[in-house]
Amino acid sequence: MNPRVSLFLCLLLLIIALGGIIFFYSLPKQQPAQTFPAIASRDCAPWDGTAFTVTIEIDPGTTLYISIWRSPDIPLPSTFELPDDDGQVGNAYLVPEIDPYTLLRGEVWFQRVGEGMPIEGRFRFTSERGEVYEGGFVAEWESQVMYCG
Repeated sequence: MNPRVSLFLCLLLLIIALGGIIFFYSLPKQQPAQTFPAIASRDCAPWDGTAFTVTIEIDPGTTLYISIWRSPDIPLPSTFELPDDDGQVGNAYLVPEIDPYTLLRGEVWFQRVGEGMPIEGRFRFTSERGEVYEGGFVAEWESQVMYCG
């Protein structure tokens, strides 16, 4: 190959690589509108299988509960649609201080889940009345033991 062509190809590849780096660093980072403190706890699925629940205080009188009916061992980033069509993944509901609880529809995303380490995630849920609840959370584990079955 001609040295001039080799130099041109190297410069072209360098320009493409630098352009890609600049493009990806210029994209806005998707951060939740607000990050809420939360608590994670072991739980039981309706069929007495292992599960976990993240409890998020939206405001002083309103609490959001997100229950995932799986083992709290999710090593990779994961998204869950709640409620799912088969009713096998989990649910989300809001408990206001005075009103009855409200079932929610939407999704929750976890960076990873493992006992003994904080759970970071995001959520976006909608009530039947069209109210939207969205944000992020960092949940610390409660030190309670749950026996299912």
